[in-house]
Amino acid sequence: MDNRFLKLEVIWKDDDMFELQISVDNGRYSGRTEVYETKDSLLPFAISLKGYPNSLESLIHRCGEKDSYAYFEMKFYQIGSTGIVGVHISIEENVTTEYREEEKDKLKLELIVEPNAIDKFQKELVNLAQTEQGIAELIAISRYTNNIK
Repeated sequence: MDNRFLKLEVIWKDDDMFELQISVDNGRYSGRTEVYETKDSLLPFAISLKGYPNSLESLIHRCGEKDSYAYFEMKFYQIGSTGIVGVHISIEENVTTEYREEEKDKLKLELIVEPNAIDKFQKELVNLAQTEQGIAELIAISRYTNNIK
């Protein structure tokens, strides 16, 4: 089966924050990490995804800190004028790097998604941020041609 997706799942929470397990697969590469998040950080981004792509503007959300304990970034950007959207995803393993930076696993990949998939993901992400529980999953399509204008 050829699954391409980004999945955010709440796996732990307390009064101040919650922990997300991030899983991503583009059909060739896949990975998973865990990051800490807050409602105040995630909810404004989730709301900003409504109706995307409604402009040529890219939207970015980050959790954690690069080259630190754990990191996750998703960047949404329009590809050409077709409405197809690229999502660039970066994840880093949730380990400390006090001795060697190289001991930390990192992954960057791209998903190609259609606007209706973003609409569904946006609703799930808003619900996840508001309730601090559940899953938000973005389903991608097969690799898209690079010569779209």
